[in-house]
Amino acid sequence: MSREQFLQLPEGPPFYDYVNGEAIEVNQPTLRHQEILLALASQLLLHTRAKQLGKVAIEVNLELPNGNIYTPDILFYSPQTEPRLDLQRGYVRGVPDLIVEILSPSTAEYDRTQKMSDYAACQVPWVWLVDQDTLVIEEYQWTPEGYLRRQAVNAQTPFTPHLFPELTLQMAQLVPAASESESQEDS
Repeated sequence: MSREQFLQLPEGPPFYDYVNGEAIEVNQPTLRHQEILLALASQLLLHTRAKQLGKVAIEVNLELPNGNIYTPDILFYSPQTEPRLDLQRGYVRGVPDLIVEILSPSTAEYDRTQKMSDYAACQVPWVWLVDQDTLVIEEYQWTPEGYLRRQAVNAQTPFTPHLFPELTLQMAQLVPAASESESQEDS
C-alpha cells in the first residue's frame, strides 16, 4: 500500500499505523488510557503555553522522515521544529521534540519495539513511556548509540522532565490509581 493510499483511508475505527508499506491495525484506547492522556496533555499544554515553549498535540498522525506514519498519544514541537509541521493534510510531518506513548497491555510490546526503533532511527530527541497500570514514567533521550533511559519515576515520586526543567508532574496526584479508576468505571 502506498502512503497516498493510506492517507485516503477513512478515519477510524478501525485505526491504523503505516509501517513499511503496510497498514497495521491498532487498538482503540481504553478509558484508563484516555484518562492518563488527558491529565498529561493538559499539564503539558498549560506549561508550554505559559512559557511559550511550543505546541502540544494529541493523537494526530505523524509522518516520520522514514515514511512510516504513527499516531502517538502526545507530541510536542518547539518553535525550532514547528516549521516542519504540515497540518494541511490532517497530519504532521517531521521529527517532534517529544513523543509520549501510554502503554497498555495490548500495545506495550509494539510501542517498546517497533515504535521506539523507528523513533530512534528518526532521532526523536525525547520519548516518555507511561505504564497505564503502574503510572511509572520512563524518560528516554536519543543518543547516537540509541535511547538512553534518563529516569524511571513511580506514581508517587515527582517527575521533572529534562526537556521541561520547570515542570513537575506527580502521576498519583493527576490520575487515580487503577483500582479507583476501575471502580468508577463500574459505577
